[in-house]
Amino acid sequence: MVDASRWQDIKALFEAALERPASEREAFIQATPMDADAVAEVRSLLAHHDEVTGFLQQPAAAPSEAASAALVGQRLGAWQIVRALGSGGMGEVFEASRADGSYEGRAAVKLLKRGMDSVAVLQRFALERQALARLSHPHIARLLDAGASSEGLPYFVMEFVDGKPIHEAALGQPLEARLKLFLQLADAVAHAHRNLLVHRDLKPGNVLVDKEGQVKLLDFGIAKALDPLEHGDGSTTLGGVRPYTPQYASPEQVRGEPVSTATDIYSLGVLLYQMLTGARPTGRHATTPQEAGRSVLEEEPTRPSRLSESEALDPNWLVTRKRLAGDLDHILLMALEKSTSRRYATVDAMAADVHNFLQGRPISARAAAPLYVLAKFVRRNRWPVMAGAVGGLGLVTGLAATLLQGRVAAALGVLGLAGGLAMALIQAQKAAAARDRAQAHLQEARAIASDVMVRHADAVHYLPGGATLKALLLQNMIGHLDILAKQAGNDAAFAGELAMAYARLAHLQGDHLLLAQGHVSTADLNAQRSQPLFEAGKAAHSANPWYAIWWARAWRARANAARERKDLALALQGFQHMAAVIEDALRQHPHHGELLSELGSVHLGRGQLYNTWTLDDLGQPDAALQAFDQARTIYQGIVDSGQATAEDLHQLGTIAGACMMVCYDQGRSADALAHGEAALLSRQANLATHPDHVAYRNGLATEANNFSFVLLEGGQPARALVYAQMCSDNLLTLERVDPGHAGWRETRLRSSLQLARALTGVGRANEALPLLQTLCDPATVLPGGPWRVAWARLELALAHAALGHGGEAQAQARLALPVLQEAADSQPQDAHQVLQAQRCRQLLEPPASSRA
Repeated sequence: MVDASRWQDIKALFEAALERPASEREAFIQATPMDADAVAEVRSLLAHHDEVTGFLQQPAAAPSEAASAALVGQRLGAWQIVRALGSGGMGEVFEASRADGSYEGRAAVKLLKRGMDSVAVLQRFALERQALARLSHPHIARLLDAGASSEGLPYFVMEFVDGKPIHEAALGQPLEARLKLFLQLADAVAHAHRNLLVHRDLKPGNVLVDKEGQVKLLDFGIAKALDPLEHGDGSTTLGGVRPYTPQYASPEQVRGEPVSTATDIYSLGVLLYQMLTGARPTGRHATTPQEAGRSVLEEEPTRPSRLSESEALDPNWLVTRKRLAGDLDHILLMALEKSTSRRYATVDAMAADVHNFLQGRPISARAAAPLYVLAKFVRRNRWPVMAGAVGGLGLVTGLAATLLQGRVAAALGVLGLAGGLAMALIQAQKAAAARDRAQAHLQEARAIASDVMVRHADAVHYLPGGATLKALLLQNMIGHLDILAKQAGNDAAFAGELAMAYARLAHLQGDHLLLAQGHVSTADLNAQRSQPLFEAGKAAHSANPWYAIWWARAWRARANAARERKDLALALQGFQHMAAVIEDALRQHPHHGELLSELGSVHLGRGQLYNTWTLDDLGQPDAALQAFDQARTIYQGIVDSGQATAEDLHQLGTIAGACMMVCYDQGRSADALAHGEAALLSRQANLATHPDHVAYRNGLATEANNFSFVLLEGGQPARALVYAQMCSDNLLTLERVDPGHAGWRETRLRSSLQLARALTGVGRANEALPLLQTLCDPATVLPGGPWRVAWARLELALAHAALGHGGEAQAQARLALPVLQEAADSQPQDAHQVLQAQRCRQLLEPPASSRA
């Protein structure tokens, strides 16, 4: 039996071979460096692929009476067949009862027919059993047992579910009840995706609702029992021709393309559409599977709220249709996008939008137009908003609304009203009562400013486009706080609040993920302005741990700005100041989770200063790994204490990713891959629970890109292609939701080099050519300068060579060689640069036959 740990590479080779014509597969797998046992397993998979992929996905048909009579009463391990439930092309389904006396139980058994009992299939049944054991969820029918009959035929034993298909169970129920049923299903599918398994056949017959109203997802993984285990990121399964249910299949399934988690998202969209309308989004008049499949590719889904009364089968359609218009229309149409890149990135993201609809919150499938966001806020907070119209809260609401609508001057006027009122009262009235009233207004304005600065600004921090709005809010708040601070005189508490406002703005301006590059110098200036104010307010805020956190972040902004200026010694001093502020606060608050997290970020920042790939560093990889280890210890301690936030988990992913690249530089390939896999798992888990978080999505894209590079350098192009595509898909999502941020396109452009290299590596150089030609185009401003352009030219030369374009390959190599050779000569310790120059020279060497 092939060891389960080796399925990752076997799977990658199998997928790559499937993409080639059958006549070319043998030569392709013989040309790989894999050992004979692995190649033999790939041959076995290819041999059985077309024969067995339909097992358990064929529609059930009534078995013959003779077959039923022959099998009823037969023992399958601890189970005994009671009656036949159905029969497909390759398997038969039976109800079974527990027969070993250990307990009473009822189950569904699917038994493989004769002719499918090859050794390779049996081996993969055993491995699939281990994979399915990972699924433990209240809304997934459990795999109870698996084995082989006395005749050697494999079988699976599943939890027996007595229920109705989900679309029938939803019929006639209130809209909220239907959506809650769907959320049970979405949670089950998301659980499976997190365990690296894709269902691939979500349809009403596989989703039942029992008498208690509990959703049960059936047959998960069974249809994959004849495929190798899914390792890696689990987002893509095998390509090739596969059976599917046309009415619920995704466009990529109909086209026979590789299947991914996006396929399940599309099928969930079809199911939810049917649950809410009683009809399918496309192919409602199709009479054959071919017509249904063609409709998936050619028809645009009808907007749900526009279905006529005759098309929708919902008995309360006129009422339901009004509820669908707007948010639910957008949710369904996004799930049903024909392009995978435009669908929801995860099932959790789709479920989050359904949750938001139920709670009256904005959804991500709609553009966050100011009036839309404000309307949602008002509906959720109807009474506070009404009360606030005559009180201080009304002032905050008015400010938020005017800012969101872009009327900055009007917003400043609202703020000026509070400040100006306070100033007028102080100057106009000398009496004690008037001064008291002025102080009350001053405190009210101060509270309003703080509320807008902290609560309203932070609420949009990581939403697409939210950083620009937050920067505007902070700049306006700082201007207003300056006025109020002068009125307050030598108020240490006010000085501290102003210091934190400056630090917040500096922290935001220094974050390239949120604001496009070009704000670092402004961030440094605002951080400098905050320092004397932090000193002045220290005594008044000594008991507030967040005061220390923002003070430390001001030092980080200064350290990052120094690094941008290539003053690495000054940057290191900034991290030392940062550590001193946090350690001083920890003496007063030794177990404060956010303080500990900030200390972890100090060590992480120092490690990245010692050694990193993307910026100038001190060239000290061992010191970097030591700092990363200190950071990991702190963050893991926070996790173990139960105080961890999503940001702490994000930082653990950042540490693992940083360790991957340092280990790669040191030639420790196995360690690099292990760190990379840990980083990706952390990133995927965090993004699944926070699908709208810009930094988490960018973090996943970054790790996927870096991991694909390490895999390519290790000679694993098929695996690398999965992660390079993952990087590209996530960056495209960021571009789509935040088109005003130029950095996403630049990052995608830079990372497309790894995607092109992977495509060339798996024999798809024709697809790599346009990507590489774009990178080498003089009109393209490629981040990384001349060396990266030369690298792209080398890869373009290699793609041409793979396609037999010898002359073009040599022409591109001649253009790339001077730059690559100069880089190799100037940094002979950099193995990557030396290797690039060597590969380029080899392209320019004459063939061995001509030399002879």
